[in-house]
Amino acid sequence: MKISKLLTLVAALMLVCAAPAFAAGQSTLVPKIASFDFFVDYSGSMMMSHEKTGKNKMEMTKKLLSAINAKIPALGYEGGLHTFAPSTEIQPVAAWDKASYEKAIKKLNENEDTFARMTPMGTGLQKATYAKAMKRKAAMIMISDGESNLGSDPVAEAQLLLSTNPGLCLHVISMADKPAGQATLDAIAKLNGCSVTAKGPELLANEAALDKFVRDVFYEEKAAPAAAAVAPMDEVIVLRSIQFALNSAKLDATATSILMETAAILKSKKGSVEVAGHTCSLGTDEYNQKLSEARAKSVKDFLVKQGVESSRLITKGYGESKPKYDNSTEETRKLNRRVELSFIK
Repeated sequence: MKISKLLTLVAALMLVCAAPAFAAGQSTLVPKIASFDFFVDYSGSMMMSHEKTGKNKMEMTKKLLSAINAKIPALGYEGGLHTFAPSTEIQPVAAWDKASYEKAIKKLNENEDTFARMTPMGTGLQKATYAKAMKRKAAMIMISDGESNLGSDPVAEAQLLLSTNPGLCLHVISMADKPAGQATLDAIAKLNGCSVTAKGPELLANEAALDKFVRDVFYEEKAAPAAAAVAPMDEVIVLRSIQFALNSAKLDATATSILMETAAILKSKKGSVEVAGHTCSLGTDEYNQKLSEARAKSVKDFLVKQGVESSRLITKGYGESKPKYDNSTEETRKLNRRVELSFIK
């Protein structure tokens, strides 16, 4: 097989030649949670300057929210934005995207009156009833200076919130500039072993710390598995660009263009070829098995029309049994709806 021909496909085809097992050197982002909500302290003390930085605490909070929003990967999350003291819904928990969430962040005002704006943190936690409807696993990320000078005990209310909402984790970003406020936030963070804690000013000043916070709360990186060793002379063509719509085995214009190039390569070679169809994880095993077989047949039929001998092409459907990517998001499920060709020794 000529490498130069493969290169003309502009990465649409990937040739894997016989070699010992090796690490792929790539990783996949896997979401840790299905939904999140930023729970922002909107009290009078958050409209004041932070004693150590001299900056308005709410202004810092808005900058931090924007910075985090920019770093959240598109892995199919639902996201919301709520405040307490007073309790308001800035953004309901719904399908998240960066642009709409950034608009919600801008609705926060850093210049609200400080007079008579006390901090009923416990009451705010009590009113966070929307947490019950959040998809699990769920993350509530509290941003506060920890001051609580009105209403019920915030630590007790946080404990009640967690005990009545299994699958919910409460994370804490501290804007505290007083020991008592920090002590309250520390006590809340200790209520659940999954809690990720950080200090807001430090996240704003240290991008590495910000990256770590986003990673610790939102996702993990999983290394791609090492490729299995294959017998000498085995070759595999992975049709990465041959992707199918959900529930479909139809080839589109992009697919047929690539398959015309593929047919030319196959006709220059000898030997039998397995045409393997695959699906994502949506649907029943029985349905996905039939769909993968239909996808393999679509590719075979097209290649035969291009002059590849039908007797050389052996179709096989693998259903959802051999995913190459995590099936947790639509983006990765799309990549699993594929066809692979391999030369049979």
